[in-house]
Amino acid sequence: MKNMKDFFYALPRIIIINIFKLIIRIKVFNYARIPVNEQVIFAVNHITGADPILIMAALRKKLIFFAISDDFKNKFTNFFFRKVGNAIPIFQKEPSRNFNSFKELISNKGRKGFDFAVFPEGKLNKTNIYDNFKKGAAYFSYKTKLRIVPIYIQNIKGLKAGTKLEENKVTEGMIALGFNLFRRVNIFVGNPIDPIAESIINDLRELKNKKSYRELVTEIHEEMEKNFWDLQDEAEEILKNAHKPAG
Repeated sequence: MKNMKDFFYALPRIIIINIFKLIIRIKVFNYARIPVNEQVIFAVNHITGADPILIMAALRKKLIFFAISDDFKNKFTNFFFRKVGNAIPIFQKEPSRNFNSFKELISNKGRKGFDFAVFPEGKLNKTNIYDNFKKGAAYFSYKTKLRIVPIYIQNIKGLKAGTKLEENKVTEGMIALGFNLFRRVNIFVGNPIDPIAESIINDLRELKNKKSYRELVTEIHEEMEKNFWDLQDEAEEILKNAHKPAG
């Protein structure tokens, strides 16, 4: 019975994703950087409400999203994000309420066929300047020892910042789907960030030099931010070279 309910809830998502694949031209660069047979956390820049559908379509992955609690504020959006979007709320203004959310997220560690996805900025950002990355992805990576894979979306179009319709991500996302009909959207995959890499955790074997979890989370977080800027530069360089005339 549970499997039937899960399929029922997943059906709209499956239909939307497959329609999205037909009407939007998606090109993925460096897909081979995604680890094979390994659960990961995808950290994605956030431009439109359609981004979750875009990422699932582009990466061909089943994803469990971290989403800000404001997206769950009424019955319709709660149903949409929970059941259709497969999202779990994160409370930015009430951190004490995140215990159950992180417990739910961690319970999905090792779930076959599923990866995690987070928008580290915690809001839509329609500029090329990353804005105030939150530490949720780094903390979750530290707790689960899952690698973070940066994903950079380029050339997707949404509503202008500050419009009334932008406040509702479901509405904004549906409009964004229309804006991007037959548009070429580029997805760039970055190199995985390992939360237990030597470059992040130095001298871990020596108890006297062992860092607190807050310091480790900060280092993972800073590495993720750096990788996003590097990935953006790499993406711009790839596109620049692609547009150069042959010879």
